[in-house]
Amino acid sequence: MCLAIQQMREESEIKGAILMCKDLGVSLAETIKRIAEKFQLSENESSEQVKQYW
Repeated sequence: MCLAIQQMREESEIKGAILMCKDLGVSLAETIKRIAEKFQLSENESSEQVKQYW
Protein backbone atom coordinates (compact mmCIF):
# COMPACT_ATOMS: atom_id res chain seq x y z
CA MET A 1 0.00 0.00 0.00
CA CYS A 2 2.76 2.45 0.89
CA LEU A 3 4.50 1.81 -2.43
CA ALA A 4 1.31 2.65 -4.33
CA ILE A 5 0.94 5.90 -2.40
CA GLN A 6 4.58 6.77 -3.05
CA GLN A 7 4.16 6.13 -6.79
CA MET A 8 1.01 8.27 -6.93
CA ARG A 9 2.78 11.07 -5.10
CA GLU A 10 5.78 10.94 -7.44
CA GLU A 11 3.52 10.94 -10.50
CA SER A 12 1.70 13.97 -9.12
CA GLU A 13 5.01 15.78 -8.57
CA ILE A 14 6.14 14.95 -12.11
CA LYS A 15 2.85 16.17 -13.56
CA GLY A 16 3.10 19.43 -11.62
CA ALA A 17 6.67 20.01 -12.77
CA ILE A 18 5.73 19.35 -16.39
CA LEU A 19 2.77 21.71 -16.28
CA MET A 20 4.88 24.40 -14.61
CA CYS A 21 7.55 24.12 -17.31
CA LYS A 22 4.85 24.39 -19.97
CA ASP A 23 3.27 27.44 -18.30
CA LEU A 24 6.68 29.12 -18.07
CA GLY A 25 7.32 28.61 -21.78
CA VAL A 26 10.05 25.99 -21.44
CA SER A 27 10.39 23.99 -24.67
CA LEU A 28 9.23 20.39 -24.88
CA ALA A 29 12.81 19.14 -25.39
CA GLU A 30 14.15 21.13 -22.44
CA THR A 31 11.26 19.96 -20.24
CA ILE A 32 12.04 16.32 -21.09
CA LYS A 33 15.68 16.92 -20.14
CA ARG A 34 14.82 18.68 -16.88
CA ILE A 35 12.28 16.05 -15.81
CA ALA A 36 14.78 13.26 -16.55
CA GLU A 37 17.40 14.97 -14.38
CA LYS A 38 15.12 15.97 -11.51
CA PHE A 39 13.34 12.63 -11.17
CA GLN A 40 16.26 10.42 -12.23
CA LEU A 41 14.44 8.99 -15.26
CA SER A 42 15.82 7.86 -18.58
CA GLU A 43 15.24 10.16 -21.54
CA ASN A 44 12.63 7.69 -22.86
CA GLU A 45 10.76 7.50 -19.55
CA SER A 46 10.84 11.26 -19.22
CA SER A 47 9.65 11.74 -22.79
CA GLU A 48 6.67 9.45 -22.19
CA GLN A 49 5.72 11.29 -19.00
CA VAL A 50 6.10 14.74 -20.53
CA LYS A 51 4.10 13.86 -23.66
CA GLN A 52 1.33 12.45 -21.46
CA TYR A 53 0.79 15.78 -19.70
CA TRP A 54 1.98 18.27 -22.32
